[in-house]
Amino acid sequence: MLGLEYIHSNNIIHRDIKPENLIIDEHGYIHITDFGIARTFYKNNKKDTSGTPGYMAPEILCAQNHKYEVDFYAIGVIIYEFMFGKRPYKGKTRKEIRDDVISRQAKIDMMNLPDGWSVEVVDFVNQLLQRKNTKRLGYNGIQEIKEHAWLKGVDWDGILHKKITDRK
Repeated sequence: MLGLEYIHSNNIIHRDIKPENLIIDEHGYIHITDFGIARTFYKNNKKDTSGTPGYMAPEILCAQNHKYEVDFYAIGVIIYEFMFGKRPYKGKTRKEIRDDVISRQAKIDMMNLPDGWSVEVVDFVNQLLQRKNTKRLGYNGIQEIKEHAWLKGVDWDGILHKKITDRK
């Protein structure tokens, strides 16, 4: 989140957040890589539709103007994938994935909550996976993500300054 906060504060949308573009250093800190299709935000960007379809927000898949919250959507897909071992939308091609995204809203049902995952993470992921960007967690700024109940107690300053050493 801090990496996204930094690039977004510099008017950059990554647009290809996915596991392959997140690396973990020797101290356990995550870094964002591969800015090949990242773009400086501008209003009429609906023609900028590059990315990895399984992690692309609906507004990119549907060639609509988009903002920073497309990166938050991808984080939701990644966490969903951690939880279930698969992405929330099915398809082998961009069109198949887009059609699945358009046809239904992915949502984690509390009845299907995998062992070891909390109610708070379900709410977090469900809010990040909102198809309508104006309803997506982070639409009003990254602060609302950082203040979500699932991230309660995160030492953001400690992470930023790489002071976290406990790996319990």
